[in-house]
Amino acid sequence: MRSLALLASLLTGCAVGPDYVRPETPVPTSFPGAPGRGVTLRSDWWRAFREPELDRLVEAAFKANADLRAAVARVETAAAQFEEVEAAALPQVNGTGSDVGSRISQGSFLPINSSFTRSRRSYRAGLATAFELDFWGRVRRAEEAARARLLAGEGAAENVRLTLAASVVRAYADLRAADESASAADELVAVRTEELAFVRKRVAVGSAGPDAVAAAEQALASAVADRASVRRRRAQAESLIGFLTGAPAYAAAPSVRPLRAPASPKAGLPAAVLARRPDVRAAEQALVEATAQVGLQVASRLPAFSLTGAFGTESRELTDMFGGPTETRSLGVDFTVPLLDWGRGAARVEAAEAGVRAAAAEYERAAYQALREVRDALADVRESGVAADSADRVERASRESFRLAQARSEAGQSGPAELLEARRRLAESRLVVARLRFERAAAHADLCRALGGADPVAGP
Repeated sequence: MRSLALLASLLTGCAVGPDYVRPETPVPTSFPGAPGRGVTLRSDWWRAFREPELDRLVEAAFKANADLRAAVARVETAAAQFEEVEAAALPQVNGTGSDVGSRISQGSFLPINSSFTRSRRSYRAGLATAFELDFWGRVRRAEEAARARLLAGEGAAENVRLTLAASVVRAYADLRAADESASAADELVAVRTEELAFVRKRVAVGSAGPDAVAAAEQALASAVADRASVRRRRAQAESLIGFLTGAPAYAAAPSVRPLRAPASPKAGLPAAVLARRPDVRAAEQALVEATAQVGLQVASRLPAFSLTGAFGTESRELTDMFGGPTETRSLGVDFTVPLLDWGRGAARVEAAEAGVRAAAAEYERAAYQALREVRDALADVRESGVAADSADRVERASRESFRLAQARSEAGQSGPAELLEARRRLAESRLVVARLRFERAAAHADLCRALGGADPVAGP
Protein backbone atom coordinates (compact mmCIF):
# COMPACT_ATOMS: atom_id res chain seq x y z
CA MET A 1 0.00 0.00 0.00
CA ARG A 2 2.85 2.38 0.81
CA SER A 3 4.44 1.70 -2.56
CA LEU A 4 1.13 2.39 -4.31
CA ALA A 5 0.71 5.66 -2.40
CA LEU A 6 4.21 6.68 -3.39
CA LEU A 7 3.44 5.77 -6.98
CA ALA A 8 0.29 7.86 -6.88
CA SER A 9 2.17 10.89 -5.57
CA LEU A 10 4.82 10.54 -8.25
CA LEU A 11 2.29 10.10 -11.02
CA THR A 12 0.45 13.32 -10.11
CA GLY A 13 3.47 15.56 -10.34
CA CYS A 14 3.02 17.23 -13.75
CA ALA A 15 0.36 18.74 -15.98
CA VAL A 16 0.75 18.80 -19.74
CA GLY A 17 -0.37 21.67 -21.91
CA PRO A 18 0.22 25.42 -21.58
CA ASP A 19 -0.30 27.30 -18.33
CA TYR A 20 -2.43 30.43 -18.54
CA VAL A 21 -0.62 33.72 -19.05
CA ARG A 22 -2.60 36.96 -19.35
CA PRO A 23 -2.14 38.49 -22.82
CA GLU A 24 -0.23 41.74 -22.95
CA THR A 25 -2.52 44.48 -24.23
CA PRO A 26 -1.47 48.13 -24.54
CA VAL A 27 -3.16 50.03 -21.71
CA PRO A 28 -2.82 53.82 -21.35
CA THR A 29 -1.63 55.27 -18.07
CA SER A 30 -4.70 57.52 -17.82
CA PHE A 31 -7.92 58.43 -19.60
CA PRO A 32 -7.63 61.54 -21.82
CA GLY A 33 -9.84 64.32 -20.54
CA ALA A 34 -10.63 62.60 -17.25
CA PRO A 35 -11.29 65.08 -14.41
CA GLY A 36 -8.71 65.20 -11.67
CA ARG A 37 -11.34 64.89 -8.96
CA GLY A 38 -14.50 62.90 -8.42
CA VAL A 39 -16.46 60.89 -5.90
CA THR A 40 -15.74 57.24 -5.17
CA LEU A 41 -18.05 54.95 -7.08
CA ARG A 42 -20.08 52.56 -4.91
CA SER A 43 -21.93 49.38 -5.79
CA ASP A 44 -25.31 51.09 -5.23
CA TRP A 45 -24.29 54.13 -7.28
CA TRP A 46 -27.88 54.83 -8.39
CA ARG A 47 -28.76 55.87 -4.82
CA ALA A 48 -26.69 59.01 -5.37
CA PHE A 49 -29.68 60.41 -7.31
CA ARG A 50 -31.57 60.47 -3.98
CA GLU A 51 -34.77 59.22 -5.58
CA PRO A 52 -36.63 56.61 -3.47
CA GLU A 53 -38.75 55.56 -6.45
CA LEU A 54 -35.63 54.95 -8.54
CA ASP A 55 -34.11 52.88 -5.72
CA ARG A 56 -37.28 50.81 -5.54
CA LEU A 57 -37.32 50.23 -9.30
CA VAL A 58 -33.70 49.08 -9.42
CA GLU A 59 -34.23 46.63 -6.59
CA ALA A 60 -37.41 45.36 -8.25
CA ALA A 61 -35.47 44.81 -11.48
CA PHE A 62 -32.82 42.81 -9.62
CA LYS A 63 -35.53 40.51 -8.26
CA ALA A 64 -37.77 40.14 -11.29
CA ASN A 65 -35.75 40.67 -14.46
CA ALA A 66 -35.68 37.54 -16.63
CA ASP A 67 -32.21 38.20 -18.06
CA LEU A 68 -30.67 38.47 -14.61
CA ARG A 69 -32.47 35.38 -13.32
CA ALA A 70 -31.24 33.41 -16.34
CA ALA A 71 -27.67 34.62 -15.74
CA VAL A 72 -27.85 33.61 -12.07
CA ALA A 73 -29.18 30.18 -13.06
CA ARG A 74 -26.23 29.73 -15.41
CA VAL A 75 -23.88 30.54 -12.54
CA GLU A 76 -25.59 27.92 -10.37
CA THR A 77 -25.21 25.39 -13.19
CA ALA A 78 -21.51 26.17 -13.53
CA ALA A 79 -21.05 25.89 -9.76
CA ALA A 80 -22.63 22.43 -9.74
CA GLN A 81 -20.46 21.35 -12.66
CA PHE A 82 -17.34 22.57 -10.88
CA GLU A 83 -18.27 20.57 -7.77
CA GLU A 84 -18.74 17.49 -9.94
CA VAL A 85 -15.36 17.92 -11.65
CA GLU A 86 -13.65 18.67 -8.34
CA ALA A 87 -15.10 15.49 -6.82
CA ALA A 88 -13.70 13.48 -9.74
CA ALA A 89 -10.22 14.00 -8.29
CA LEU A 90 -11.17 11.89 -5.25
CA PRO A 91 -11.69 8.11 -5.14
CA GLN A 92 -15.25 7.01 -5.68
CA VAL A 93 -16.31 4.16 -3.38
CA ASN A 94 -19.23 1.97 -4.46
CA GLY A 95 -21.08 -0.62 -2.47
CA THR A 96 -21.56 -3.91 -4.34
CA GLY A 97 -23.75 -6.90 -3.76
CA SER A 98 -25.27 -9.81 -5.62
CA ASP A 99 -27.49 -12.84 -5.16
CA VAL A 100 -26.81 -15.15 -8.10
CA GLY A 101 -28.51 -18.45 -8.83
CA SER A 102 -27.20 -20.62 -11.69
CA ARG A 103 -27.75 -24.04 -13.25
CA ILE A 104 -24.94 -25.72 -15.17
CA SER A 105 -25.13 -28.24 -17.94
CA GLN A 106 -24.90 -31.88 -16.99
CA GLY A 107 -22.86 -32.48 -20.11
CA SER A 108 -20.14 -29.96 -19.28
CA PHE A 109 -16.68 -30.72 -17.94
CA LEU A 110 -17.57 -29.38 -14.48
CA PRO A 111 -17.95 -32.14 -11.90
CA ILE A 112 -21.39 -32.84 -10.52
CA ASN A 113 -21.57 -34.71 -7.26
CA SER A 114 -23.02 -34.37 -3.79
CA SER A 115 -20.89 -31.30 -3.11
CA PHE A 116 -21.34 -29.63 -6.51
CA THR A 117 -24.87 -29.94 -7.82
CA ARG A 118 -26.25 -28.53 -11.06
CA SER A 119 -28.16 -25.78 -9.22
CA ARG A 120 -25.93 -23.37 -7.37
CA ARG A 121 -26.35 -20.08 -5.51
CA SER A 122 -23.83 -17.53 -4.22
CA TYR A 123 -24.06 -14.31 -2.22
CA ARG A 124 -21.58 -11.45 -2.52
CA ALA A 125 -21.17 -8.07 -0.77
CA GLY A 126 -18.34 -5.58 -0.63
CA LEU A 127 -16.81 -2.23 -1.49
CA ALA A 128 -15.10 -1.25 -4.74
CA THR A 129 -13.18 1.85 -5.77
CA ALA A 130 -11.40 3.26 -8.77
CA PHE A 131 -9.09 6.27 -8.69
CA GLU A 132 -7.50 7.86 -11.73
CA LEU A 133 -3.83 8.63 -11.19
CA ASP A 134 -3.54 12.10 -12.60
CA PHE A 135 -0.19 11.47 -14.24
CA TRP A 136 -0.55 14.10 -16.98
CA GLY A 137 -2.72 16.56 -15.05
CA ARG A 138 -5.91 15.77 -16.98
CA VAL A 139 -8.07 16.03 -13.88
CA ARG A 140 -6.37 19.22 -12.77
CA ARG A 141 -6.87 20.80 -16.18
CA ALA A 142 -10.52 19.82 -16.01
CA GLU A 143 -10.76 21.53 -12.62
CA GLU A 144 -9.10 24.65 -14.02
CA ALA A 145 -11.56 24.74 -16.92
CA ALA A 146 -14.58 24.22 -14.65
CA ARG A 147 -13.41 26.87 -12.17
CA ALA A 148 -12.82 29.36 -14.99
CA ARG A 149 -16.27 28.59 -16.41
CA LEU A 150 -17.80 29.35 -13.02
CA LEU A 151 -15.91 32.64 -12.66
CA ALA A 152 -16.82 33.63 -16.20
CA GLY A 153 -20.47 32.99 -15.41
CA GLU A 154 -20.23 35.11 -12.27
CA GLY A 155 -18.69 37.94 -14.29
CA ALA A 156 -21.40 37.66 -16.93
CA ALA A 157 -24.13 37.76 -14.28
CA GLU A 158 -22.54 40.78 -12.63
CA ASN A 159 -22.36 42.50 -16.01
CA VAL A 160 -26.07 41.83 -16.58
CA ARG A 161 -26.80 43.29 -13.15
CA LEU A 162 -24.73 46.40 -13.85
CA THR A 163 -26.26 46.91 -17.30
CA LEU A 164 -29.74 46.37 -15.86
CA ALA A 165 -29.23 49.06 -13.21
CA ALA A 166 -27.98 51.51 -15.85
CA SER A 167 -30.96 50.72 -18.09
CA VAL A 168 -33.43 51.37 -15.27
CA VAL A 169 -31.72 54.67 -14.42
CA ARG A 170 -31.81 55.78 -18.07
CA ALA A 171 -35.49 54.83 -18.44
CA TYR A 172 -36.42 56.58 -15.20
CA ALA A 173 -34.47 59.69 -16.23
CA ASP A 174 -36.28 59.66 -19.59
CA LEU A 175 -39.62 59.37 -17.79
CA ARG A 176 -38.86 62.31 -15.53
CA ALA A 177 -37.58 64.38 -18.45
CA ALA A 178 -40.80 63.65 -20.34
CA ASP A 179 -42.82 64.83 -17.34
CA GLU A 180 -40.74 67.98 -17.17
CA SER A 181 -41.17 68.52 -20.92
CA ALA A 182 -44.91 67.92 -20.93
CA SER A 183 -45.92 71.19 -19.26
CA ALA A 184 -43.48 73.13 -21.45
CA ALA A 185 -44.85 71.43 -24.57
CA ASP A 186 -48.42 72.28 -23.52
CA GLU A 187 -47.37 75.89 -22.96
CA LEU A 188 -45.69 76.05 -26.34
CA VAL A 189 -48.83 74.74 -28.09
CA ALA A 190 -50.91 77.33 -26.23
CA VAL A 191 -48.53 80.13 -27.26
CA ARG A 192 -48.49 79.02 -30.88
CA THR A 193 -52.29 78.88 -30.88
CA GLU A 194 -52.51 82.45 -29.54
CA GLU A 195 -49.88 83.60 -32.06
CA LEU A 196 -51.93 82.13 -34.91
CA ALA A 197 -55.06 83.93 -33.68
CA PHE A 198 -53.10 87.16 -33.33
CA VAL A 199 -51.69 86.85 -36.88
CA ARG A 200 -55.15 86.23 -38.28
CA LYS A 201 -56.36 89.43 -36.63
CA ARG A 202 -53.47 91.30 -38.19
CA VAL A 203 -54.32 89.87 -41.61
CA ALA A 204 -57.92 90.90 -41.13
CA VAL A 205 -56.91 94.54 -40.62
CA GLY A 206 -54.35 94.40 -43.44
CA SER A 207 -51.18 94.68 -41.32
CA ALA A 208 -49.93 91.22 -42.33
CA GLY A 209 -50.06 88.99 -45.39
CA PRO A 210 -51.30 85.43 -45.94
CA ASP A 211 -47.72 84.12 -45.69
CA ALA A 212 -47.70 85.11 -42.00
CA VAL A 213 -50.73 82.90 -41.36
CA ALA A 214 -49.05 79.96 -43.13
CA ALA A 215 -45.91 80.40 -41.03
CA ALA A 216 -47.94 80.56 -37.81
CA GLU A 217 -49.91 77.44 -38.77
CA GLN A 218 -46.66 75.64 -39.54
CA ALA A 219 -45.22 76.62 -36.15
CA LEU A 220 -48.39 75.43 -34.38
CA ALA A 221 -48.33 72.08 -36.19
CA SER A 222 -44.68 71.62 -35.24
CA ALA A 223 -45.46 72.36 -31.59
CA VAL A 224 -48.32 69.84 -31.60
CA ALA A 225 -46.01 67.20 -33.12
CA ASP A 226 -43.36 67.92 -30.49
CA ARG A 227 -45.95 67.51 -27.73
CA ALA A 228 -47.04 64.18 -29.21
CA SER A 229 -43.39 63.11 -29.29
CA VAL A 230 -43.02 63.96 -25.60
CA ARG A 231 -46.13 61.94 -24.72
CA ARG A 232 -44.96 58.99 -26.79
CA ARG A 233 -41.54 59.12 -25.13
CA ARG A 234 -43.14 59.03 -21.69
CA ALA A 235 -45.31 56.06 -22.62
CA GLN A 236 -42.30 54.19 -23.97
CA ALA A 237 -40.27 54.96 -20.84
CA GLU A 238 -43.08 53.59 -18.67
CA SER A 239 -43.28 50.48 -20.83
CA LEU A 240 -39.52 49.92 -20.65
CA ILE A 241 -39.48 50.29 -16.86
CA GLY A 242 -42.30 47.77 -16.61
CA PHE A 243 -40.38 45.34 -18.82
CA LEU A 244 -37.14 45.72 -16.86
CA THR A 245 -38.84 45.34 -13.47
CA GLY A 246 -41.21 42.54 -14.39
CA ALA A 247 -44.28 44.78 -13.96
CA PRO A 248 -45.97 45.14 -17.38
CA ALA A 249 -48.76 47.28 -15.91
CA TYR A 250 -46.34 49.81 -14.38
CA ALA A 251 -47.68 53.37 -14.41
CA ALA A 252 -46.01 56.37 -12.79
CA ALA A 253 -47.71 59.49 -11.52
CA PRO A 254 -46.50 62.62 -13.34
CA SER A 255 -43.83 64.63 -11.55
CA VAL A 256 -42.48 68.03 -12.52
CA ARG A 257 -39.64 67.95 -10.02
CA PRO A 258 -36.42 67.81 -12.08
CA LEU A 259 -34.08 64.84 -11.81
CA ARG A 260 -30.55 66.12 -11.32
CA ALA A 261 -27.45 64.02 -11.91
CA PRO A 262 -25.15 63.55 -8.89
CA ALA A 263 -21.47 64.35 -8.79
CA SER A 264 -19.42 62.40 -11.32
CA PRO A 265 -17.32 59.45 -10.12
CA LYS A 266 -13.58 59.48 -10.58
CA ALA A 267 -12.31 57.35 -13.43
CA GLY A 268 -9.16 55.99 -11.81
CA LEU A 269 -6.45 54.13 -13.71
CA PRO A 270 -7.33 52.27 -16.92
CA ALA A 271 -5.66 49.09 -15.61
CA ALA A 272 -7.85 49.24 -12.50
CA VAL A 273 -10.97 49.67 -14.66
CA LEU A 274 -10.10 46.57 -16.68
CA ALA A 275 -9.64 44.58 -13.47
CA ARG A 276 -13.03 45.83 -12.23
CA ARG A 277 -15.12 45.42 -15.38
CA PRO A 278 -17.18 42.22 -15.08
CA ASP A 279 -17.33 41.65 -18.83
CA VAL A 280 -13.54 41.88 -19.13
CA ARG A 281 -13.15 39.47 -16.21
CA ALA A 282 -15.59 37.06 -17.87
CA ALA A 283 -13.64 37.26 -21.14
CA GLU A 284 -10.39 36.54 -19.31
CA GLN A 285 -11.87 33.53 -17.54
CA ALA A 286 -13.11 32.24 -20.90
CA LEU A 287 -9.49 32.43 -22.05
CA VAL A 288 -8.37 30.57 -18.91
CA GLU A 289 -10.86 27.82 -19.67
CA ALA A 290 -9.75 27.60 -23.30
CA THR A 291 -6.12 27.32 -22.20
CA ALA A 292 -6.96 24.50 -19.78
CA GLN A 293 -8.84 22.69 -22.54
CA VAL A 294 -5.60 22.40 -24.52
CA GLY A 295 -3.93 20.52 -21.64
CA LEU A 296 -7.04 18.41 -21.25
CA GLN A 297 -6.95 17.33 -24.90
CA VAL A 298 -3.20 16.73 -24.86
CA ALA A 299 -3.57 14.51 -21.78
CA SER A 300 -6.32 12.50 -23.47
CA ARG A 301 -3.74 11.31 -26.05
CA LEU A 302 -1.40 9.92 -23.39
CA PRO A 303 -1.60 6.70 -21.35
CA ALA A 304 -4.16 6.77 -18.54
CA PHE A 305 -3.60 4.98 -15.22
CA SER A 306 -6.24 4.02 -12.66
CA LEU A 307 -5.85 2.48 -9.22
CA THR A 308 -8.58 -0.10 -8.59
CA GLY A 309 -9.47 -1.99 -5.46
CA ALA A 310 -12.23 -4.12 -4.00
CA PHE A 311 -12.91 -5.69 -0.62
CA GLY A 312 -15.81 -7.91 0.31
CA THR A 313 -17.13 -11.33 1.14
CA GLU A 314 -18.63 -14.19 -0.87
CA SER A 315 -20.43 -17.29 0.33
CA ARG A 316 -22.74 -20.06 -0.82
CA GLU A 317 -24.93 -19.49 2.23
CA LEU A 318 -26.30 -16.15 3.30
CA THR A 319 -25.75 -17.03 6.97
CA ASP A 320 -22.02 -17.60 6.34
CA MET A 321 -21.44 -14.27 4.60
CA PHE A 322 -19.52 -12.66 7.46
CA GLY A 323 -17.97 -15.68 9.08
CA GLY A 324 -15.21 -18.06 8.14
CA PRO A 325 -12.84 -17.73 5.18
CA THR A 326 -15.24 -15.78 2.92
CA GLU A 327 -13.20 -12.60 2.57
CA THR A 328 -12.33 -11.39 -0.96
CA ARG A 329 -10.06 -8.55 -2.02
CA SER A 330 -8.26 -7.20 -5.04
CA LEU A 331 -5.88 -4.31 -5.71
CA GLY A 332 -4.25 -3.29 -8.94
CA VAL A 333 -3.45 -0.66 -11.54
CA ASP A 334 -5.25 -0.45 -14.88
CA PHE A 335 -3.94 1.50 -17.81
CA THR A 336 -5.03 2.34 -21.32
CA VAL A 337 -2.78 3.51 -24.13
CA PRO A 338 -4.25 5.21 -27.22
CA LEU A 339 -2.64 3.50 -30.18
CA LEU A 340 -4.57 4.37 -33.31
CA ASP A 341 -7.32 6.97 -33.54
CA TRP A 342 -6.74 8.13 -37.12
CA GLY A 343 -5.88 11.69 -36.06
CA ARG A 344 -8.92 12.42 -33.92
CA GLY A 345 -6.85 13.27 -30.84
CA ALA A 346 -4.57 15.58 -32.80
CA ALA A 347 -7.61 17.30 -34.31
CA ARG A 348 -9.05 17.89 -30.84
CA VAL A 349 -5.78 19.47 -29.72
CA GLU A 350 -5.73 21.71 -32.80
CA ALA A 351 -9.33 22.74 -32.14
CA ALA A 352 -8.49 23.57 -28.53
CA GLU A 353 -5.49 25.66 -29.60
CA ALA A 354 -7.70 27.53 -32.07
CA GLY A 355 -10.14 28.11 -29.22
CA VAL A 356 -7.35 29.75 -27.22
CA ARG A 357 -6.61 32.13 -30.09
CA ALA A 358 -10.29 33.00 -30.42
CA ALA A 359 -10.68 33.56 -26.67
CA ALA A 360 -7.55 35.74 -26.63
CA ALA A 361 -9.00 37.88 -29.41
CA GLU A 362 -12.30 38.17 -27.49
CA TYR A 363 -10.43 39.22 -24.36
CA GLU A 364 -8.52 41.87 -26.31
CA ARG A 365 -11.74 43.12 -27.87
CA ALA A 366 -13.45 43.31 -24.46
CA ALA A 367 -10.50 45.22 -22.97
CA TYR A 368 -10.37 47.76 -25.79
CA GLN A 369 -14.15 48.09 -25.77
CA ALA A 370 -14.07 48.82 -22.05
CA LEU A 371 -11.43 51.53 -22.46
CA ARG A 372 -13.34 53.11 -25.33
CA GLU A 373 -16.63 53.10 -23.41
CA VAL A 374 -15.03 54.82 -20.42
CA ARG A 375 -13.43 57.44 -22.64
CA ASP A 376 -16.71 58.09 -24.48
CA ALA A 377 -18.67 58.21 -21.22
CA LEU A 378 -16.23 60.71 -19.71
CA ALA A 379 -16.68 62.93 -22.77
CA ASP A 380 -20.47 62.59 -22.55
CA VAL A 381 -20.50 63.52 -18.86
CA ARG A 382 -18.21 66.46 -19.43
CA GLU A 383 -19.97 67.93 -22.46
CA SER A 384 -23.52 67.17 -21.34
CA GLY A 385 -22.69 68.96 -18.08
CA VAL A 386 -21.49 72.01 -19.98
CA ALA A 387 -24.58 71.96 -22.19
CA ALA A 388 -26.94 71.51 -19.24
CA ASP A 389 -25.35 74.38 -17.31
CA SER A 390 -25.63 76.59 -20.39
CA ALA A 391 -29.29 75.63 -20.85
CA ASP A 392 -29.99 76.48 -17.21
CA ARG A 393 -28.57 79.93 -17.78
CA VAL A 394 -30.71 80.33 -20.90
CA GLU A 395 -33.81 79.33 -18.93
CA ARG A 396 -33.05 81.78 -16.16
CA ALA A 397 -32.54 84.53 -18.73
CA SER A 398 -35.79 83.56 -20.47
CA ARG A 399 -37.68 83.71 -17.18
CA GLU A 400 -36.30 87.16 -16.49
CA SER A 401 -37.16 88.27 -20.02
CA PHE A 402 -40.71 86.95 -19.60
CA ARG A 403 -41.04 88.73 -16.25
CA LEU A 404 -39.99 92.03 -17.79
CA ALA A 405 -42.25 91.58 -20.82
CA GLN A 406 -45.16 90.80 -18.53
CA ALA A 407 -44.48 93.91 -16.46
CA ARG A 408 -44.31 96.11 -19.59
CA SER A 409 -47.53 94.54 -20.91
CA GLU A 410 -49.34 95.21 -17.64
CA ALA A 411 -48.06 98.80 -17.71
CA GLY A 412 -49.29 99.24 -21.29
CA GLN A 413 -45.73 99.76 -22.58
CA SER A 414 -45.78 96.84 -25.04
CA GLY A 415 -48.22 94.86 -27.13
CA PRO A 416 -49.28 91.21 -27.00
CA ALA A 417 -46.70 90.17 -29.62
CA GLU A 418 -43.77 90.88 -27.31
CA LEU A 419 -45.38 88.97 -24.43
CA LEU A 420 -46.17 85.99 -26.65
CA GLU A 421 -42.59 85.91 -27.91
CA ALA A 422 -41.24 85.94 -24.33
CA ARG A 423 -43.60 83.11 -23.36
CA ARG A 424 -42.52 81.11 -26.40
CA ARG A 425 -38.83 81.54 -25.65
CA LEU A 426 -39.37 80.45 -22.05
CA ALA A 427 -41.28 77.33 -23.10
CA GLU A 428 -38.63 76.43 -25.68
CA SER A 429 -35.83 76.89 -23.13
CA ARG A 430 -37.66 74.61 -20.69
CA LEU A 431 -37.86 71.90 -23.35
CA VAL A 432 -34.13 72.17 -24.00
CA VAL A 433 -33.34 72.07 -20.28
CA ALA A 434 -35.44 68.92 -19.77
CA ARG A 435 -33.74 67.16 -22.68
CA LEU A 436 -30.25 68.08 -21.49
CA ARG A 437 -31.01 67.02 -17.92
CA PHE A 438 -31.93 63.60 -19.27
CA GLU A 439 -28.72 63.44 -21.30
CA ARG A 440 -26.71 64.40 -18.25
CA ALA A 441 -28.35 61.73 -16.07
CA ALA A 442 -28.01 59.13 -18.82
CA ALA A 443 -24.33 60.02 -19.28
CA HIS A 444 -23.80 59.54 -15.54
CA ALA A 445 -25.40 56.09 -15.67
CA ASP A 446 -23.33 55.15 -18.71
CA LEU A 447 -20.13 56.23 -16.95
CA CYS A 448 -20.95 54.19 -13.84
CA ARG A 449 -21.60 51.15 -16.02
CA ALA A 450 -18.46 51.74 -18.10
CA LEU A 451 -16.33 51.96 -14.96
CA GLY A 452 -17.53 48.50 -13.93
CA GLY A 453 -19.51 49.39 -10.84
CA ALA A 454 -18.08 49.74 -7.37
CA ASP A 455 -14.47 50.54 -6.66
CA PRO A 456 -13.11 47.62 -4.58
CA VAL A 457 -11.98 50.04 -1.85
CA ALA A 458 -15.37 51.73 -1.71
CA GLY A 459 -17.34 48.89 -0.16
CA PRO A 460 -21.05 48.43 -0.70
